[in-house]
Amino acid sequence: MSATILVVEDAPESLAMIAGFLEENAMTVATARSGAELRSRLQVLQPDIILLDVNLPDGDGIELARQMRLGGRFGLIFVTGRDSDEDVLSGFEAGGDDYVTKPINLRTLLARIRSVLRRSREPVITFDGWILDVVRRELFRPTGQLVELTAGEFNILVALASRPAQPVSRDFLLDVIANRDPREISAHTVDNLIARLRRKMQHDGQNVPIVTVRGIGYALMPAQRKPDPVKVD
Repeated sequence: MSATILVVEDAPESLAMIAGFLEENAMTVATARSGAELRSRLQVLQPDIILLDVNLPDGDGIELARQMRLGGRFGLIFVTGRDSDEDVLSGFEAGGDDYVTKPINLRTLLARIRSVLRRSREPVITFDGWILDVVRRELFRPTGQLVELTAGEFNILVALASRPAQPVSRDFLLDVIANRDPREISAHTVDNLIARLRRKMQHDGQNVPIVTVRGIGYALMPAQRKPDPVKVD
């Protein structure tokens, strides 16, 4: 079960140990050593899970997670030496999916990561009546009609639909395009695929929920349910 993991840890030994072990187990790993570096990383990276130390040199990890709403945007596991019941409860209340205390058992940590991944990876994603079947790689309109997509278009839509209402960077979307040849892509590759995807999804005046986020990339913004009209006798 591969995934992108962002490890936020200020102790060099612990950071190297965790990152090395995860890479040995088929994970793609990015690192940050402070809250500031975490913010910077998330400008261009969309990790599946963040492993977040609580005691950071520039702030408290639990408070940082609460302020940035990390738990609502990513899988989130706190990794820390603070093990009081109050700390654990605060971690879960801040949106954490799990709370692992030091000293770390790496095999246990890997099991926790895989558990969070399994919970977060749904085989079918729905939005505004659309059905995105990740296993069969098919998109169906609210009317039930199949929409033919290329591999690149499908992968981009899954990336957007997996994080509804959250901006996804162009760099990340480039990374999810399967089997791309670096010699054949340009800065406009994602923009072109998004334009094609919008055209294919457009039908009978239907609004396409893919919006452009200036300076970042794109987001899937499912329409909010409108209130029922008021009946007048």
